[in-house]
Amino acid sequence: MSPQDCEDFATAVGKIAGIAAKSLHESFPHLDLDGLVETFTRPHALNMLGTRYLSGLDRGLSAGEAAAEAGTALIRAWAEARLAARAQLDREKAAASV
Repeated sequence: MSPQDCEDFATAVGKIAGIAAKSLHESFPHLDLDGLVETFTRPHALNMLGTRYLSGLDRGLSAGEAAAEAGTALIRAWAEARLAARAQLDREKAAASV
Protein backbone atom coordinates (compact mmCIF):
# COMPACT_ATOMS: atom_id res chain seq x y z
CA MET A 1 0.00 0.00 0.00
CA SER A 2 1.37 3.38 -0.94
CA PRO A 3 1.53 6.19 1.61
CA GLN A 4 -1.41 7.85 -0.13
CA ASP A 5 -3.41 4.61 -0.01
CA CYS A 6 -2.66 4.34 3.71
CA GLU A 7 -3.78 7.92 4.26
CA ASP A 8 -6.95 7.38 2.23
CA PHE A 9 -7.71 4.20 4.18
CA ALA A 10 -7.18 5.93 7.53
CA THR A 11 -9.39 8.82 6.44
CA ALA A 12 -12.15 6.44 5.33
CA VAL A 13 -12.05 4.48 8.59
CA GLY A 14 -12.10 7.70 10.63
CA LYS A 15 -15.08 8.98 8.65
CA ILE A 16 -16.94 5.70 9.19
CA ALA A 17 -16.37 5.97 12.95
CA GLY A 18 -17.52 9.59 13.01
CA ILE A 19 -20.61 8.98 10.91
CA ALA A 20 -21.58 5.94 13.00
CA ALA A 21 -21.26 7.99 16.20
CA LYS A 22 -23.23 10.91 14.76
CA SER A 23 -25.94 8.62 13.39
CA LEU A 24 -26.37 6.85 16.71
CA HIS A 25 -26.48 10.19 18.56
CA GLU A 26 -29.10 11.56 16.14
CA SER A 27 -31.27 8.50 16.73
CA PHE A 28 -30.71 8.58 20.49
CA PRO A 29 -29.91 12.20 21.49
CA HIS A 30 -29.47 11.25 25.15
CA LEU A 31 -26.24 9.46 24.16
CA ASP A 32 -23.21 11.71 24.52
CA LEU A 33 -21.71 12.37 21.08
CA ASP A 34 -18.20 12.94 22.42
CA GLY A 35 -18.37 9.69 24.35
CA LEU A 36 -19.53 7.81 21.26
CA VAL A 37 -16.74 9.30 19.16
CA GLU A 38 -14.21 8.36 21.85
CA THR A 39 -15.54 4.81 21.99
CA PHE A 40 -15.73 4.41 18.22
CA THR A 41 -12.17 5.68 17.69
CA ARG A 42 -10.48 3.36 20.19
CA PRO A 43 -7.87 1.10 18.60
CA HIS A 44 -9.98 -2.06 18.75
CA ALA A 45 -12.96 -0.28 17.17
CA LEU A 46 -10.81 1.19 14.39
CA ASN A 47 -9.23 -2.22 13.76
CA MET A 48 -12.67 -3.77 13.47
CA LEU A 49 -13.87 -1.01 11.15
CA GLY A 50 -10.79 -1.30 8.95
CA THR A 51 -11.07 -5.06 8.72
CA ARG A 52 -14.79 -4.94 7.88
CA TYR A 53 -14.30 -2.13 5.38
CA LEU A 54 -11.51 -3.95 3.52
CA SER A 55 -13.48 -7.19 3.62
CA GLY A 56 -16.42 -5.46 1.98
CA LEU A 57 -14.19 -3.99 -0.71
CA ASP A 58 -12.63 -7.41 -1.30
CA ARG A 59 -16.12 -8.87 -1.77
CA GLY A 60 -16.82 -6.33 -4.50
CA LEU A 61 -18.88 -3.83 -2.53
CA SER A 62 -18.56 -0.17 -3.45
CA ALA A 63 -16.69 2.03 -0.98
CA GLY A 64 -19.99 3.41 0.29
CA GLU A 65 -21.53 -0.03 0.73
CA ALA A 66 -18.43 -1.34 2.49
CA ALA A 67 -18.42 1.72 4.77
CA ALA A 68 -22.11 1.30 5.59
CA GLU A 69 -21.62 -2.38 6.39
CA ALA A 70 -18.63 -1.63 8.63
CA GLY A 71 -20.42 1.21 10.44
CA THR A 72 -23.50 -0.93 10.99
CA ALA A 73 -21.37 -3.74 12.42
CA LEU A 74 -19.71 -1.28 14.80
CA ILE A 75 -23.05 0.04 16.07
CA ARG A 76 -24.35 -3.50 16.53
CA ALA A 77 -21.24 -4.56 18.45
CA TRP A 78 -21.51 -1.45 20.64
CA ALA A 79 -25.22 -2.12 21.33
CA GLU A 80 -24.56 -5.76 22.20
CA ALA A 81 -21.78 -4.74 24.59
CA ARG A 82 -24.04 -2.15 26.25
CA LEU A 83 -26.84 -4.70 26.65
CA ALA A 84 -24.43 -7.26 28.11
CA ALA A 85 -23.04 -4.70 30.55
CA ARG A 86 -26.54 -3.67 31.58
CA ALA A 87 -27.58 -7.30 32.11
CA GLN A 88 -24.48 -7.89 34.26
CA LEU A 89 -25.28 -4.81 36.34
CA ASP A 90 -28.88 -5.97 36.80
CA ARG A 91 -27.65 -9.41 37.93
CA GLU A 92 -25.25 -7.83 40.41
CA LYS A 93 -27.96 -5.57 41.81
CA ALA A 94 -30.36 -8.51 42.15
CA ALA A 95 -27.71 -10.60 43.93
CA ALA A 96 -26.88 -7.74 46.30
CA SER A 97 -30.52 -7.27 47.27
CA VAL A 98 -30.97 -10.93 48.33
